[in-house]
Amino acid sequence: MTSPPRAWWRLAAAALAVLAVGISVACDDEDDGDAGGSVEVSNARARFTTTDVGAVYFDIRSKGAGDWLVGASAEIAADTQVHEIVSEGGSSMMRPVEGGIPIDPGGHVSLEPGGYHVMVLGVDEIPEPGTTFEVVLEFETAGRMTITVHVQEFGDGNGDMDHGEMDHE
Repeated sequence: MTSPPRAWWRLAAAALAVLAVGISVACDDEDDGDAGGSVEVSNARARFTTTDVGAVYFDIRSKGAGDWLVGASAEIAADTQVHEIVSEGGSSMMRPVEGGIPIDPGGHVSLEPGGYHVMVLGVDEIPEPGTTFEVVLEFETAGRMTITVHVQEFGDGNGDMDHGEMDHE
């Protein structure tokens, strides 16, 4: 026969085991590949030329340790690339970013016309302004994050570059 103090101890041990599993699951949920709360993306928007090319812009804010945006994909595009505009000798050119875009700890990076952006290439059906589509961002540490991108009219804003005329190779 088990005495009351031993029954209490077993109940307490079982409760602690359940609590430990719950804490472990909660921590694992933060690192399940959906960016785990370490980065926040906002203001996602895209502009398309009359060709099969578009540029996606957004803001990234680190909510702790730094990270790197290392890639992106979109179902609407045959290819998706992280690009930057660089100026050399009085001219500007677009090129893929090697290694990714750094986001400093607690920092903020804006992907915007004339700077960093995500190119969507080989789009069969250009989305109409006012509609949305999804882009999956790949972060080095935080993993994958799906964002909803709002399509804007081409020429909406300052600093637009005509990506349709650029060499995207």
